[in-house]
Amino acid sequence: MPHDDDTWTRLWSGRWLTPLPERFREPAAWAILLALAAAAALAGWAPVADRRGEAYLQASFARTLAALAATRGLDGAISLLQSSEVSFSFGPGGSVGIGQVLDPINDLVEQYASLLLTSTTAVGVQRLGLEISRALGWWLLLPAAVVLGLAAVAGGNRRRSLLGWTRRLFCIAVFARLAIPTAACVDELVSARFLESGYQQAAAAVATTTEKLEAVETAEAQKPWYERLNPVDYVGERAQKLYEAVGSVGESIVNLAVYFTISTIVLPLGTLWLLARLSTFVFGAGPRER
Repeated sequence: MPHDDDTWTRLWSGRWLTPLPERFREPAAWAILLALAAAAALAGWAPVADRRGEAYLQASFARTLAALAATRGLDGAISLLQSSEVSFSFGPGGSVGIGQVLDPINDLVEQYASLLLTSTTAVGVQRLGLEISRALGWWLLLPAAVVLGLAAVAGGNRRRSLLGWTRRLFCIAVFARLAIPTAACVDELVSARFLESGYQQAAAAVATTTEKLEAVETAEAQKPWYERLNPVDYVGERAQKLYEAVGSVGESIVNLAVYFTISTIVLPLGTLWLLARLSTFVFGAGPRER
């Protein structure tokens, strides 16, 4: 490893730039190497990350809105059935009603809808961040370039300090430019590999439940009046249909809540944190400290 350290030190110290005056060799080496790194990151990877990241965030935003619309449809179907419930009293101490069957599901749906609003906001913030970082582009490197220019005319400990700030500002610029699109690309791979199948099943269950509840309401509205003369049979039959309609939709809603929480909030934040740690590892130590 000593040979590798000597090569690394020689590369960053600029000893290989013999045509230049000695005092300008190190800043010039930094400028060349950082320019090559910036070209590889911003000109090579950034367009690919932007394209894939934007496509994923747009699809995630559309999926969240679609889930919110489906949730509103399920909530509307439940509210309609509750508003048209039939209740029969049997003396002063008892009654038969079926609205309570749907109360727990209705509460769960409302909480899930609130979560979807949060998820939609989170995806919207990511899309805005991607647009801002893409608009700034190479301008994010300007502070690092200015500090590197100051290091070229400074000397001694001040030069070492300025070169350290150049490294930090370059790291911040690259992270600000690439973090969100790169995180979106990683999130796309993780979601497709581990979360997609569960989402599809849960979303289909919610849509099917909405259709079943609407079918129950339609069927009850079309029943002739004489079939409702026996209140116990009528309410019992309707409650049974509602039980069959809601089925395991509660579990599906919970699974969808887990999916959107992970895919739109937890996973992006976790990926950004990992990228920040990686950037600190790559750029955190000065060339002479490696």
